[in-house]
Amino acid sequence: MFGHEKPIAMTDSNVIRSHGTGFKTGLLAGMLGLSLMVLAAGAAGAAESAWDGIPSKKAPKLVTEGLTEQDHANLDKVFVKPGVNLASYGKVMLAPMDTAIERRFDEVLLSVRERDHAFEYMTKQLEEAFGPAMVKEAGPGVLKLAITFTDYVPNRSFHAEKARGGGTVDRVYSVGRAAFQATLTDSQTGQVVAVIADADMGLPFPDNINSYTIYGDADRFTRRWAKQIAKLVTGDAAS
Repeated sequence: MFGHEKPIAMTDSNVIRSHGTGFKTGLLAGMLGLSLMVLAAGAAGAAESAWDGIPSKKAPKLVTEGLTEQDHANLDKVFVKPGVNLASYGKVMLAPMDTAIERRFDEVLLSVRERDHAFEYMTKQLEEAFGPAMVKEAGPGVLKLAITFTDYVPNRSFHAEKARGGGTVDRVYSVGRAAFQATLTDSQTGQVVAVIADADMGLPFPDNINSYTIYGDADRFTRRWAKQIAKLVTGDAAS
């Protein structure tokens, strides 16, 4: 979730081309412009949760029929089947990850490299968070965890492809953001027992310490999400 009292609305990536002194001037102007846009968006009000602020028409609808929503201190959406104790399963297997990301016409597309990083980093963090509870095959007492990224914006993109109109941009500096939704099913029966979703966005310029990293913001969210999912499923306070 956002590190603010109220989540702020999503803003465009800031496109900056690298051309000598023009690049330096564009960078400073772009950083200031993005900061002002973010602050203005925050002042104008926003959705009730970070998740509600991610408008992706491509994202599959959360299937929550038969589930009960639970309050969670850090995750935007948590639905669990009544009477089910997730920790009673004891083990989790990871399904192949997916993306359902929509870009506006003035944004750049997520590259294959960036997508692969999102998948690989999330997998690594989940393996560390679950430890021996992460298994490879379905069976008794095993939950299947399927994760879909519904938004993913690195802090920096290089030779990024434009969402519309064709062509590429030398480099893009952005406030990082990411969102996911996950479904937990009984690996033997296929019954959905829980649905989780969350979205987050980095601090605006110039307060964002990850602004000159590639995946700093998104990686930070991913580490947190992996620990929170593991804690939710295993009930382990150390996760």
